[in-house]
Amino acid sequence: MKLPKLDLSIQKSCKPAMLGRMWQASRRALNLEHSPAHQFACSQWQSSPHPSTVYLIYRWLFFVSVVSIGVASFSCQRLPRLYEGPKVELNYMKWFIYFTNWGYLLIALQAGLALAVLHRYRAQKFNSPCEEDEIPIPLGRRARTPLLCRAYWLSHNIATDLAFVISLVYWALVHDPKIHEVNALNVLVHGGNSLSMLLELAVTSHPVRAAHALYSAGAGLAYGVFSAFYWAVGGTDRIGRPAIYPALDWNKPGSAFGFVALCAVVMVFAHALATFVAAARTRLASRMRARNHADRLALPTH
Repeated sequence: MKLPKLDLSIQKSCKPAMLGRMWQASRRALNLEHSPAHQFACSQWQSSPHPSTVYLIYRWLFFVSVVSIGVASFSCQRLPRLYEGPKVELNYMKWFIYFTNWGYLLIALQAGLALAVLHRYRAQKFNSPCEEDEIPIPLGRRARTPLLCRAYWLSHNIATDLAFVISLVYWALVHDPKIHEVNALNVLVHGGNSLSMLLELAVTSHPVRAAHALYSAGAGLAYGVFSAFYWAVGGTDRIGRPAIYPALDWNKPGSAFGFVALCAVVMVFAHALATFVAAARTRLASRMRARNHADRLALPTH
């Protein structure tokens, strides 16, 4: 009769411990701590742990290109060529109400932060390789990842997911041939954004954690809240319509809520794609290094 009581007491004591381990695992998955921190300043394809000159050139070219396209998008605003509605005067500041431009600002932000991280670590010397530590170290026993690196990692994750979702949603649901022109600038901000972040995923060396999808989904929900507030105070789009996007018309709250929820779900799948690309990049680079190392160790055949 005593054994069941003992088993029951063990089960009761195990529950808090199990919940504690689940909480710690969730906390580790969601945090923005990563070691070594200088991995954020490196490319996956360099052999040295020190930030390379080639990667520095790439980072500057990427930053200048993204900022130039963003400036062109802001300064070249005009009514659609096929627009036949009443004459309206464009308010350039309404550029900031569009989800596309939120996403593009995040691409520019992460590009600037990546450049700042690289310059921070370029003057330092490292003996450890620019790869993730294989043995996990408890958070309390290691130095925290610098705020600059955490800010870059967060903005990179969100910018990547937003770019994929923006390209998909725009061409599938938003683009209207009667209003929107298919020109170079339109293609760059609604297609080039995703290509840019795919390039970033292929070049950078830091990981993409699956749990960080919550941050991107939160960013999408934040835009939904903004659009509802903007509608509530009487805001209009650039040609005077009450909804920023036809699919996000808060005069029809049911469909608007559904659209926001759909975007949040798609954001999670977009993050899954980013996680897969980053993992494939890491595995391919590891195989190439192992093959090159084996070739150097191979004995001559003559």
